[in-house]
Amino acid sequence: MTVSYNLDVSSVSFFNFFRVLFRWRGSVWKSIWSELMIWLIFYYMVMVTYRFALDSEKREEVRKYIENLHENLDNCVPLTFMLAFFVTVIVDRWKNIFANIGFIENTALAIATLVRGTEPETVLTRRTIIRYLVLSQVLVFRDISLKVRRRFPNIDSIIKSGFLQEHEAVILEEIDCPYNKYWVPINWASAVLQKVFVEGKITAAPLFNAAWQEVKTFRSNMAILCNFDWVPIPLAYPQVIFVAVRFYFFMCLFTRQHLDMMDKRTIDYYFPILTVFQFIFFMGWMKVAEGLLNPLGEDDDDFECNFLIDKNISTGMAIVDSTYDKFPEMRPDKFAEPAFAPFYPEDVIDSGADHALIGSAQSVTLADPSDQIDMMKVDINSPIVVGKTDSTTSTFRRRLSSAFGRRTRSHSVQHLGPEKLEPDTPFSQSMAPQRPYGPFELSNGFMSSGGFNHISSNGHLPKLEEEESTSVDSDATEVNTISPPSSHAPDPPTVPPPTTVTQPVFVVPRTISEDTLGPTSPTLPFNQTLENDNDGLGRMKF
Repeated sequence: MTVSYNLDVSSVSFFNFFRVLFRWRGSVWKSIWSELMIWLIFYYMVMVTYRFALDSEKREEVRKYIENLHENLDNCVPLTFMLAFFVTVIVDRWKNIFANIGFIENTALAIATLVRGTEPETVLTRRTIIRYLVLSQVLVFRDISLKVRRRFPNIDSIIKSGFLQEHEAVILEEIDCPYNKYWVPINWASAVLQKVFVEGKITAAPLFNAAWQEVKTFRSNMAILCNFDWVPIPLAYPQVIFVAVRFYFFMCLFTRQHLDMMDKRTIDYYFPILTVFQFIFFMGWMKVAEGLLNPLGEDDDDFECNFLIDKNISTGMAIVDSTYDKFPEMRPDKFAEPAFAPFYPEDVIDSGADHALIGSAQSVTLADPSDQIDMMKVDINSPIVVGKTDSTTSTFRRRLSSAFGRRTRSHSVQHLGPEKLEPDTPFSQSMAPQRPYGPFELSNGFMSSGGFNHISSNGHLPKLEEEESTSVDSDATEVNTISPPSSHAPDPPTVPPPTTVTQPVFVVPRTISEDTLGPTSPTLPFNQTLENDNDGLGRMKF
């Protein structure tokens, strides 16, 4: 029977340790006491033999072997790792078995709600469906649980218990199937459910599907239990664990002895207290795994399968028959009163009432309820939203990142507003909505990957005019770019006076202001003119 100790640990207390420690049924003491006694007997037999049956030369020779084993034992057998992984697998398997052990309430409630009618035949139909489902559970449990097998050793015991009738047993035996017949009662229940649907006791096809899904879920739970019993954990795995633990403590019979009795620097403990505690921990850990390998057995903490069968048949019949379509008269309740407050007994009003669940910042008062708070709209392009910092700090940070070899991250920022671009510039023609400028190929001059309509046949860009300026305003939203020349060669411009010195600057339009989000498109300076510019066209050097 499952051992429950939840009441003993319902509240944190110093005495909880003793309440749990000194239990016997289901405890570690009950599971390991016999092995511990046997180990201690052999330990003292080895001690007496070593100290009194061997002479000094034999003891010295034996001591060399044992000391070598003692140095390498812990490295040879990693018990902590092996047991931790093994118990994790076992506990996960144990949880899945319990989650699919099969409770009838959901299926019974669905049958009682969807199969309508108080006629004797309809009531019998609902009861029969529940009985067939529990019968299937009995057939499964008697093959995977020894407790249930003892209760139902044959079909006659199932008939006398009322789960199976005699004519149904004859039909069950006549079914020609060499394998298990757990599915037969489920098939009967499905056929009965289909019959009442055809007769109109289930009013709609979706309702029939909902009831049948509950029946199928119950069958799936039984199938999962059969699968866990059919395919256990591979035998080699528990064998390795069980042999490793027992081999480790067998070697401890020799390696944990006090070998050098003449050494005054060590203390001769006649009782191996540390090894005993280690035995309790590791052997108890292994016993947990042994008990959880098959939770449908007869150990103290195994599942109560017989109790579950009795509970399912009793609860299911009560839901579909004695309590079918019955509910108390509906009357106004106390909770509708405007001044309703919860009630507690007077002797537990201080300790029984729970504290309110409130947010961690709920108690902070930043404004009175009557205060008028001035609210304002925030532009999504504002520095607060965009995260703009001081330009000096941003420049310093970029320089610092560049000095330490950190690459600058490119910002995938969409246009924040309408862009006014010169429609006739080659760059505006190749501009994509997501890019401030088109990609360039430097193989044959500057050439856009999208191509220009005004590029001459030799692949070079047409001549560009120069802007009579030495700087560009970074905050300008409109950038003056030079319109592309026509296809025919332009007339040579007038050569400026020698006293005027201009620096040609080639300007590329930008989509976002540099001061807002940092540099997004380069400004390519062409600050020198070609030497021997005889025709005065102002060709630029880069």
